[in-house]
Amino acid sequence: MIRFLLIIIAIAVCLGIAPFFIDQKGYVLIAFNKTTIEGTIWGITALLILAFAALFLLYKLCRYVISLYSHTRHGFFARSEERKQAAIEQGVWSLINNDYAQLELALDNNSVAEKWSDIRYALLAKAALANNESEKAVSYLDKISQDKQLKVANLWIASGETSTIFADLKALAERKKATSLELKMYAHVLVKEQKWASLNDFMPRLLRKKTLSEQEWQQLFDSYFAAQSNGDLTERYEQLAKNLKPHAEVSYLTAMAKAGELNKIELSLIKMIKKPLQHKDLARILRTSSAGDALKLQSSLQDILKKDTENTDLLLALACLANAHGEYDLAARVFDKALNADNRHAYLQQAVLSYSKSAQPEKALVLYQ
Repeated sequence: MIRFLLIIIAIAVCLGIAPFFIDQKGYVLIAFNKTTIEGTIWGITALLILAFAALFLLYKLCRYVISLYSHTRHGFFARSEERKQAAIEQGVWSLINNDYAQLELALDNNSVAEKWSDIRYALLAKAALANNESEKAVSYLDKISQDKQLKVANLWIASGETSTIFADLKALAERKKATSLELKMYAHVLVKEQKWASLNDFMPRLLRKKTLSEQEWQQLFDSYFAAQSNGDLTERYEQLAKNLKPHAEVSYLTAMAKAGELNKIELSLIKMIKKPLQHKDLARILRTSSAGDALKLQSSLQDILKKDTENTDLLLALACLANAHGEYDLAARVFDKALNADNRHAYLQQAVLSYSKSAQPEKALVLYQ
């Protein structure tokens, strides 16, 4: 192939220089329809070279202009994408640091890439909930894609608007291979929706799957009993399955104490005195107690404390019970001994009540400092 091209080139060169050897200028005649172009070989060659040079320069100019436009356009969109990426990153870092004001500042007035749009609305909803702006949070949650709604189920639960996800979450929770998170969220939704019959049927499955920790059971039953009317508390407790009652007992007794029904649960509370591991729970139950009558319980507490004078949990229980009986001087003396840096916040209201009612307002003021 190369040999053939060399032969063609040699023939062309011979044709070009031949006129000089025969003392002829050599003419080229180009005819196209009625148009005729005539000139010497060298003149036509020069024109062709100039034409090719002009075309080459035009090609380079076009390439330069196109590359300049592409670079400018790419740079503009690249900066825009960088700003969007910076906004979502700042939002995430603000969330990690619980800086919800900065989170809103970063995301509320800045757009993000389409793939981060749902994440942006979820972060803004979380910030709104942190600021107790439930309606604002719901408005953000409504903008999240339908197929992503269950990913923000906890935010819906926190907002108090669970109807949006209830049907989908129920379908997930009823599957045989439902995850612990799905089961847990469905239980919370049942509490929010106050579907007590469904919750009673569902709780044995939570227990069987070991979905909830002891603290989570306590939180669930706290909400469960807090939503009941005072007259229904015992009935609701008795309706629970036998293996669920140990998890519900403290929450049930707390609700009864808060309702002022100490006389109905007094025997159960006395039994707790005999179990050292339940002393902290006993104090927690009596911490929220309303006025009530449990004189046998108070007597039992005082008998035990004669032997175990440094039992802080029982001292706190006695102080709260004394408040419930209206014995504020006794409660104040016990709080003087039992309050410390670890329990001060939890028992603040009870201590303030005893000090204010026993004419010691200065001690109550100290607690608020």
